Order: sequence, then C-alpha cells, then structure tokens
Amino acid sequence: MNEIDPARRFSAEAVRKFDGPADGDTPSGMNDVARQVASQYRRDTMSPIMVSGVLRMVEFGLLFLSGLAVYFHYVGFFNYLAWQYPVTIAAGSFLAVVLLDVTDCYQIVALMRPIANFGRVLLVWAGTFALMALTAFVMKMSQDYSRLLFGSWFVIGFVLIFGLRLVMSKLIRAWARDGRMERRAVIVGGGKAAEILIRSVEK
Repeated sequence: MNEIDPARRFSAEAVRKFDGPADGDTPSGMNDVARQVASQYRRDTMSPIMVSGVLRMVEFGLLFLSGLAVYFHYVGFFNYLAWQYPVTIAAGSFLAVVLLDVTDCYQIVALMRPIANFGRVLLVWAGTFALMALTAFVMKMSQDYSRLLFGSWFVIGFVLIFGLRLVMSKLIRAWARDGRMERRAVIVGGGKAAEILIRSVEK
C-alpha cells in the first residue's frame, strides 16, 4: 500500500553516499564572540571551600608547631614525657580546629570579619584547654603536665591563629575584588532551556 521510495530507503550504500554538513556549519561549539568572552575571565579562581580547607591545615600546623616549640623551650628535646607531650599537643590542635569548624569560624563571612569573631575564637580556644584539662584530671595525669607550658601555649597559639585570621581577611577581600573568589560560566544560546539552566545555577 504505502511503498517507500527505494531512493529514500536506509542502506549501507546510502549512508556511505550521504554528505553531512561541513564542520563550519555545525551549530555545536562556541563561536568567536563566546570564546572571546570566556577568555576574559580569570583561570586562577579559588572556591571558598578550598580556602577554608587550606586554612584548617595551616592553623593545625601553627598550633602544633607552636606547642612543640614551647615544649622544647621549657622541657627540652624530649627529655620528659617524650611522647605524651607531642601527642597531647597534636590532640589539642586537632580538637581546636574541629571546634572552630563546628562553630562556623571557617565560614567566609566569619573569616572576613575577624574582629567581630574575636570572642568566639577565644572561647573556642579556651574551651579546648578546658576539655584537655578535664581529660587529664579524669585520667589522673594533670600533675604530670606543666601549667606554665600550657599557659604559654594558650597565649602564643591564640595570637598566632588570630593574627593569621587578620591576614586572611585582607587576602580574601583582595581576592574578592579581583574576582578570584567567584565561580563564573558562559552560557551559549538562549530560549527556555537557557533560562532553566540559569535558574538552576543561581540556586
């Protein structure tokens, strides 16, 4: 009944003879204008998650190394409680970073306003030492540790982390002005599909 024209039937021979559109006629890919716009944006951007993650590691290193320096100054190079002191200092440094994270002290908003978060950071650092003292008391080891050593570490450690946050606030503001703290995208095309994509990116 409905006979198909043999010339229009799909066959291996017909596929071989088919001439597709030239490469320049394909609608896919970016045109020169879109490519020029995309090239104007910075390639050295950084995400807030990366900044806060690096800051966590740096603060842990500062606290741990400052604690070891105080230990070496007051006690000497592993002359007394050779492994207990380093382990305690490492545990205290890790606990401080965890508590700072729990209290949202690594959020970009908090990092940009270190003066406003001065009390919160001090409270977290003091709470870290309170938990360490409570643990040592429960384990009946509080008499083995030097109060002068930990008092010095408390002051030095807080000065270091707060000073670092003052520096980071200036760096973050500078990065934000330079556009390095932003995530940008170039959407080629238009219509309803582009509108839906833009709305999903903005969420």
